Amino acid sequence: MASSALNVLSGIAAAAAGFHGEKVAKNGAIPGLDLAKLLPAMLGDKVGGAAGLLGSIASVASKTGLLGGDSKLGGLGNLANLAGSLLSTGSAGTETKASGGIGGLASAILGNTGSASALGSIASMATKLGKTCSSKNDLLGMAAELGKTLSSSGGVSLSGGSVAIKALDSLMGSDAKGTILKSILGGLSK
Repeated sequence: MASSALNVLSGIAAAAAGFHGEKVAKNGAIPGLDLAKLLPAMLGDKVGGAAGLLGSIASVASKTGLLGGDSKLGGLGNLANLAGSLLSTGSAGTETKASGGIGGLASAILGNTGSASALGSIASMATKLGKTCSSKNDLLGMAAELGKTLSSSGGVSLSGGSVAIKALDSLMGSDAKGTILKSILGGLSK
């Protein structure tokens, strides 16, 4: 389940980059949205700090070295565990095959394997959708709609959504991709 959460979260980040008009690199890196930095911040840490449950999870992660790892694979596993504590997925992998629009993008995210080609495809779909928006507000509305669609059709939910989104505010400020990502996550929280 944790790796499903990481795949969904990486797909959401790829969609945010795509809405901003950026491509995912051939190695799967999402420009400006490094989940290895974003996830711990969203869970809370001693610097930015989130209170309650999320802060406790981050504290445990830090004390046990969950964010460490001797190998790249170990680091990815630890990242998946963090994603699993932040994002839960109900029926990920059983997505309906919608042909296009927000539903199609949500399906691609829910069926995402985390591979570079899958993330690239998600970013490309989001770019095409984003170009149909006439203003920044329309784009943010579309991003929020994507979050709502993921929540309703895929059972995706964000633990402590408002705390996680506030942590992104502290980390990313008014960065355009960060604002889009926050809109998608905000849609999940409603």
